[in-house]
Amino acid sequence: MFALGIFLCMGYTTGTDWRAYEPMYESVADNYKVMFLFTEPGYVLYTFLFRTIGVDFIHFLIITKLILYFITIRALRFYCPKRSFFLSLLFFVAWYAFFLFIDNPLRNLIAIGFFLLSLKYLRTRQLGKYLLITLVAVSFHFSAIVMLLLYYLGKKSYSTKRLIVAYAVLNVLLISNSLIFSVVSSLFSSLPIIGEKIAAYAGGSVDGEGKLFSVGWIIHTLIFILLLLGRDTIEEHPYGKMIFTFAGIFAIFFRLGLTITVMGRFQLYIIVFYVAAIGMLYYAFEIRSRLIYTVFLLMVTVIPCVSYLIKDCRYIPYTNYLFFIGQEMSFDQRSSYNELNSPYKAPEQ
Repeated sequence: MFALGIFLCMGYTTGTDWRAYEPMYESVADNYKVMFLFTEPGYVLYTFLFRTIGVDFIHFLIITKLILYFITIRALRFYCPKRSFFLSLLFFVAWYAFFLFIDNPLRNLIAIGFFLLSLKYLRTRQLGKYLLITLVAVSFHFSAIVMLLLYYLGKKSYSTKRLIVAYAVLNVLLISNSLIFSVVSSLFSSLPIIGEKIAAYAGGSVDGEGKLFSVGWIIHTLIFILLLLGRDTIEEHPYGKMIFTFAGIFAIFFRLGLTITVMGRFQLYIIVFYVAAIGMLYYAFEIRSRLIYTVFLLMVTVIPCVSYLIKDCRYIPYTNYLFFIGQEMSFDQRSSYNELNSPYKAPEQ
């Protein structure tokens, strides 16, 4: 687990989002008042604190990611049964950890970390403390507003029939993203910062685009069916009802994110429950069928994982900060390093 943390959290020239975050970080001490107008205030204050005490961006980024990695692994260990933990971890790393910690949507990841810290209050229904953490999370990334919905859904139990109907209806409604944008725009377009982002997404940005079907959708639909079939096994575990509920909601959020890419951020908050349920499913099968399920998991993990890693140059070549101590590169050198040295194309902007 230590080695995995070093690998995921200490990438040097890998990823994409840091190219926008680093200039912001370097100028935050002088421009923090202006940044409040277009960036979530919690993140501005957080970076201002590190910048004013003299921490450079690379160390700030590594420290932040290591803290969030610890929070995430702790949550995985809490919800994943020990006997299926590594099956869940395998799926988590291949499908989500590369994106979260190496490509690194930093503000979103910090907000997810706060959600994972709030789960104690969700389980015990301490609304005041949960709302306080929700407010802090939203101050880092507005997608954390979904925490309000998750609190409501966290103690609910839905029949298998209802989940099937909801998933089927949603797939029909989400053939086009125009309906979703019109609803979201009517609710939030008048809010500062948020309204501008909605307009940008609806205007045809990459994050606002989506697609009707994908290989990932087929895989997650198969897993959704298996989750429904293995429901009793999952709900036998401590907090099993909440794990199953959030795993089912994850499939719905995935469908939403497929149609409108930026809304895929919602699913990231409940990944822990989804991968925990996937690991638990191993014991829903008879002993002879467990090998088949394991092979299935390996296939739906490794093949899409490789495809994702080689789609552009953000991950390959992989560089780690530990190997560049004493010979650090400038921003421009790091920014162009992978594009110049990778056999794969540059990522779309």
